Amino acid sequence: MSFSQLNDIILKLTDETTVKVLNVLLKHKEIIDEEMVNIINREIEQSLEGFSEDPEQIPRIALKEVRKSLYKLNERSLARYRRVRDKETGYFVYYWSPILERIIDLIINRRKRSLKKLHQRLDYEQRNLLYVCEEGHTPVTFSDAFELGFICTTCGKELSQKDNTITIQFLERKIKELDKELKTGLEELDELVEQMESAIQKK
Repeated sequence: MSFSQLNDIILKLTDETTVKVLNVLLKHKEIIDEEMVNIINREIEQSLEGFSEDPEQIPRIALKEVRKSLYKLNERSLARYRRVRDKETGYFVYYWSPILERIIDLIINRRKRSLKKLHQRLDYEQRNLLYVCEEGHTPVTFSDAFELGFICTTCGKELSQKDNTITIQFLERKIKELDKELKTGLEELDELVEQMESAIQKK
């Protein structure tokens, strides 16, 4: 399962490696970092299969990069670990898992924030007559255009009323898309929660 709704959010917060790490966590529920490196590198090799003649030239993820990403996720309360001492070696082994409640909150809050901004922009476009120059510089309201003498302060050209029908249609479409994305993302996570609870009950 690919958790597409998280990818763009996590990428804004961190980097591409952390996106890969979180997706592996979500797929495998609980996993050690060494195994995570193997899984990510296998996925990279499969995605580049047929594109690279020399396997040695395929870029691979190092263990320290994965650990750095895990620490980032842990700092943001998106992943947790449990420490177990290996009876044979005496060293500690760290088992990593996602914090689903925090991830769900992150998706909801980020999407709601984006939706709020879009709704505010849509309301602004619908309530105001906007004026713009032929160069397309920042539109202004009628009252601002009036005070400026209907002259653009950037280029000095005349301001005329803008037909914002296309902008309004774009915003309405984007709002519908985000609503759908939010619902899809939550459905993916609900499915994952059910899978994890089922796995726990079987133990």
